[in-house]
Amino acid sequence: MRMGFTAFEESAAGLREHLKHAKLYPKEFERKLSRCSLDGCHGMCCYGGVSVDDSTAAVLQRLATDRASDFRKMELDLPAKVVGPTEWRGTPGNITALKPRPFRSLMGDYPAHFEETACVFLMNDSRCGLQVLANRDGKHPWYYKPFSCWLLPIKIWKSEIHLYTDETDPFRFPDYEGFTSRTCCGRTSESGLSAAEVLKPELEYLGRLLGRDLVAEANGAAIGQHEPQLKSDAKQEL
Repeated sequence: MRMGFTAFEESAAGLREHLKHAKLYPKEFERKLSRCSLDGCHGMCCYGGVSVDDSTAAVLQRLATDRASDFRKMELDLPAKVVGPTEWRGTPGNITALKPRPFRSLMGDYPAHFEETACVFLMNDSRCGLQVLANRDGKHPWYYKPFSCWLLPIKIWKSEIHLYTDETDPFRFPDYEGFTSRTCCGRTSESGLSAAEVLKPELEYLGRLLGRDLVAEANGAAIGQHEPQLKSDAKQEL
């Protein structure tokens, strides 16, 4: 990974070490998807903010402070603390701050279990302020975006790289009907293309970080057609 690849160098180094031998299941990337459009999804994947590690949280906080005037020009009224502590299903962590957003009036199929909130970096026109800032700085659009933001609907889970369905989504609980599989970009689209093709930019970018050809792997090259086995405790982790 070259310097300048991402603003989150420390987190990237840890992720690279953690995932250098991570399994990817080509069968999961045969499912048909369609590239989402902001005109249709309105940034719904941002409704709950994004969970980040301590290093990423520090970078985001510093960025919000140092580039406050740039964010104000985007009509983003950021709070003093843009990342705070959280706990989900008994697991503590950090998450970006939230603000109200009327998703149900913006789209007709907004999941009933999703709250009408959004990450504070989501702009009124549904663009990500972090991505807009990167574009203005002449950097890769995802330079300032936390990894799990630009990876979606791909998820890193138990040191494996997954594309979950309604049936395998580990965020499904009796009182919560899933996350990644319920977002516009994660829903099956019979008129779409294979996920390996639709998510090629994400696979390429993650591949650069890991030093692997994930596009080839998603198309079945280099590794076998493994079938993932979700352990009984999978739903107890973030």
